[in-house]
Amino acid sequence: MTSKITATLVICAVAGGVAVGALARPASAPQQTVAAAPAPTAEAAPQADAEQGNGYGGGAAEPAAPAPAAAEPAVITIEGFAFSGSGTFQPGQTIEVVNADGAPHTLTANDGSFDTGNLDGGGRAQLTLPTTPGTYSFFCAVHPSMTGTLTVAG
Repeated sequence: MTSKITATLVICAVAGGVAVGALARPASAPQQTVAAAPAPTAEAAPQADAEQGNGYGGGAAEPAAPAPAAAEPAVITIEGFAFSGSGTFQPGQTIEVVNADGAPHTLTANDGSFDTGNLDGGGRAQLTLPTTPGTYSFFCAVHPSMTGTLTVAG
């Protein structure tokens, strides 16, 4: 004797997507109702993403783009009894001065508009540059032969 099998395709919308399955039953068997799996609790269910409009009424939202990192301050390094890293900066920009020498140094503007004060070997200081555009000459007050310039852009 041959049995005839009838398959019914079942499509159910569930939180976070669509479940697809097939129910098979003999053609002569009475039709049965299959209970759906319980819906996840509110704590476990993903939130709908209205901006994406994914059509499923749920799903994980796209992660937010990372906020831009705070700009690292420009660095002027004192090493080998010389300044390096000077250049063009923005008005009022904060710069970091690093003394990589063993001897104390300063970074002092010729016009007195900025000064780190004494920086011991390995010391660091932050300076806020003038807001007036121009080229500023500077020197080390401990070793006046050490000089440099920086430009505040206009």
